[in-house]
Amino acid sequence: MRELLKKLAPGWALKIYQKIRYILITALFGLFRIFPINPYRVVVCNVWGFGDNAKYVTEELAGRKYKKLEIIFITNHPDAAGETRNIKVYKSNSIKAVYALATARVWVDNNRKESYIRKRKGQYYIQTWHGGIALKKIERDYEEHLGNTYVRNAKRDSAMTDLYISNSDFCTKMYRRSFWYKGEILECGSPRNDILINPKKEIGEEVRKALGIKKEVKIALYAPTYREGKDNTSAYSLDYERLLSELAAGFGGEWIVAVRLHPLVSAQSNALTYNAKVINATHYRDIYELMSESDVLITDYSNIMFEFSFTRKPVFLYAADMKEYDATRGFYFEYASLPYYKAVNMPELLEGIKAFDKKEYEEQVTEFFQGLVLYEKGQASKAVTDRVIQVLKRK
Repeated sequence: MRELLKKLAPGWALKIYQKIRYILITALFGLFRIFPINPYRVVVCNVWGFGDNAKYVTEELAGRKYKKLEIIFITNHPDAAGETRNIKVYKSNSIKAVYALATARVWVDNNRKESYIRKRKGQYYIQTWHGGIALKKIERDYEEHLGNTYVRNAKRDSAMTDLYISNSDFCTKMYRRSFWYKGEILECGSPRNDILINPKKEIGEEVRKALGIKKEVKIALYAPTYREGKDNTSAYSLDYERLLSELAAGFGGEWIVAVRLHPLVSAQSNALTYNAKVINATHYRDIYELMSESDVLITDYSNIMFEFSFTRKPVFLYAADMKEYDATRGFYFEYASLPYYKAVNMPELLEGIKAFDKKEYEEQVTEFFQGLVLYEKGQASKAVTDRVIQVLKRK
């Protein structure tokens, strides 16, 4: 009902509603702060659903045998959590969620916290962040595009944070330079990447079952990032017939393309054309499970290019609007220096697949990551959870 009202209500009415709602939630959070902190309560947050770093920390926590541990997962999409063992799932900004945040001993978050949230003495805040090695500039490096409200809240959020999680020397330096953060950083890898370092056969089987892909069929994951201010899908169009033909010729076997759009434009996925060989995987619950089972990644500017190539499986970049995008967004790396084959049109992409050299590719990726100093060992979820348990045990 609330989503329907957002669509139907005039702009001025929506602003008034949002202002009143914010005031009420702020007051509610303040009221709940009078209750004692539960020394065994851990709240994990991820706005997009049960996924990303938050999911893998939650699952690791749920597998621990720790007396009286209470795990609460908060998200905008509680239905996406499904059935999770020993975990309570609450909708963001619901009364239960606000109370849990006000009284938890530990917070683990994948995004910035909303501005009404204030950490209490005795609470501990771990920020896993939803990025990793970044191509696109973010936070302070993109400050002029973020707006004063976001920047003010980001600074406040970083000031509350006790621990950031880093997967590389690159990320550690980025947090120090760009996140208005001076506290402790745990250099252990990103929990979401554990499944890429140590893939699980049963997860791969679940992916194929959910998407209707046979065991012997190879998967090319097409996962472009979003374009700000664009509502059309023209930037995401490929000649799938020619692509599938070249993949079969270059790598052998039978192939399908799984299309996975960014969460910010996921509603546009239904506007694309699909068939038995090109499937819509946008609404599959976890892109890291998809990545672990895929054989090839095609993307443009998404940071998942780096994470997918931890596996040393092929990555191809297809970016028809590269010059325009770079001019408006800005990159941390020269696009030409990335260790992946780059194409700005379909013939170039097909030529890259045809000319792919596995040995040369792996050497280039290895050299690139040596310069970034990776901390990925496939044990990040354990490392973060170990810290959570350590905090819970403190008097």
